[in-house]
Amino acid sequence: MAGDLPLKCRVAEAKAAELIEYYGISQPEHIQLEDIAFAQGAGILKGPLGGAAASLVRYGEKATIRISDGETDKGRIRFSIAHELGHFVLDHGHSVHLVCSNKDMGDWYNQKNQETEANFFAGELLLPKTLVEKRCDVNKVSFKPIREIADDFFTSLMATAIKFVRLCPEMCAIVYSEDAAIKWFYKSKDWWPHIRKGPLDRQTLAFDFFQGKRIFEEPEEIEGEAWVETSRVESIVEHSIASPTYGFVLSLLWIKP
Repeated sequence: MAGDLPLKCRVAEAKAAELIEYYGISQPEHIQLEDIAFAQGAGILKGPLGGAAASLVRYGEKATIRISDGETDKGRIRFSIAHELGHFVLDHGHSVHLVCSNKDMGDWYNQKNQETEANFFAGELLLPKTLVEKRCDVNKVSFKPIREIADDFFTSLMATAIKFVRLCPEMCAIVYSEDAAIKWFYKSKDWWPHIRKGPLDRQTLAFDFFQGKRIFEEPEEIEGEAWVETSRVESIVEHSIASPTYGFVLSLLWIKP
């Protein structure tokens, strides 16, 4: 997807940035979601959700956010809370019961969807640009700095990777693949070659996962045409990580200067 976001997603990020400024958040440990949600009028509970990741019950100016008690990953729990808070703050219905699945939490590509708006709200609330941008200025692009940011801010790798490539001055992109096909991508501001859509090229490291093979753990240079539709890029550094639990691959692509 393009680096420029549609208006509603930019508004969602701006709303989250307003909260960061209002509450004087200047360190990762200041992002106490339960306190922020409570101050906004939303309580948080954990309980069974029948396979859903989270839900929001809104009644006027108050709401209850319920998080699945089956989820144990702290980064995913925090993202679920921030996502539901996004629905509440963005006024997605004045008297509603919203149920969000893991698929909704991964919906970063349907840019006309309220789930995507809630994701961008959550991404900015958990990973404020003011605190993260300098850490995205790296000389060597890989998942290493992304993991470090995710560990410090207690965020999911997916949300952190998207924020990283949008702020990184290097020419890079993050690609999400499922069922051996590219579903969506985000890129840095100066990324220019068109990323291939549809089935993954057999030369990509990401393709190996869907063939039951283990993905090479380190970044590796591969033929540029395996990812982009131009012969002007001879090689691309690919660093891919897989989620066997959820059946997807995140591929970080970097075109060296």
